[in-house]
Amino acid sequence: MTKLTQNDNVALATPDEMLSYDDVQAYAREHNINSMREWFGFHNIRKGGSVRPRNIPGDPSKYFGRRDQWVSWPDFLGTSTKATQVMKDEFMDIEECKAWFKENKIYTVTQFRELSKTGNRPDNIPSAPDKKYEVKFSELLCPKKSPYLGFEAAKKFVRTYGFKNYLEFRESRRKDMETLGCIPCNPDKHYDKTDEWTSWPDFLGYSRLR
Repeated sequence: MTKLTQNDNVALATPDEMLSYDDVQAYAREHNINSMREWFGFHNIRKGGSVRPRNIPGDPSKYFGRRDQWVSWPDFLGTSTKATQVMKDEFMDIEECKAWFKENKIYTVTQFRELSKTGNRPDNIPSAPDKKYEVKFSELLCPKKSPYLGFEAAKKFVRTYGFKNYLEFRESRRKDMETLGCIPCNPDKHYDKTDEWTSWPDFLGYSRLR
């Protein structure tokens, strides 16, 4: 490998003095540079970076791109991160993405973003899945567990009280939330969303004639 010189960045090397692609790549790996941002940060003197040797290009992508030697930053740096243009065709489809959100119990957008910051988001999950799949983020999130019983279980449970009408039910629920809080305050509206609701007599188990 050609010996590196630590001259200032103003004095540019001639094309013949510039290091080859392989040598610049070795330089990046020697200094443990793992991303494009780290490359430019490593040479940012104003922020405590190192002086870039005059025979190292300031922007390898442009310098080697003009010589048809450039592939991508991940290829250049030898990192496991894949280039965006490669990754975009390898993302999960929307149903697989929803299954991933559910499996990992991701209930909020904030939770997803925090997980992404830690580097635990898989490469085949886009960083902005709502934009990728053109849906509302809420459609991707894991459904929150309902605090209420399912319709059949709620109906079976509430019938043990022998309520004669919905007013008795609501009054008893108000006084005994610890026990009856597992039944929604307005079961007619809550279970109607799932097309299970029929009527108060059916739900409470009393006859209209009575």
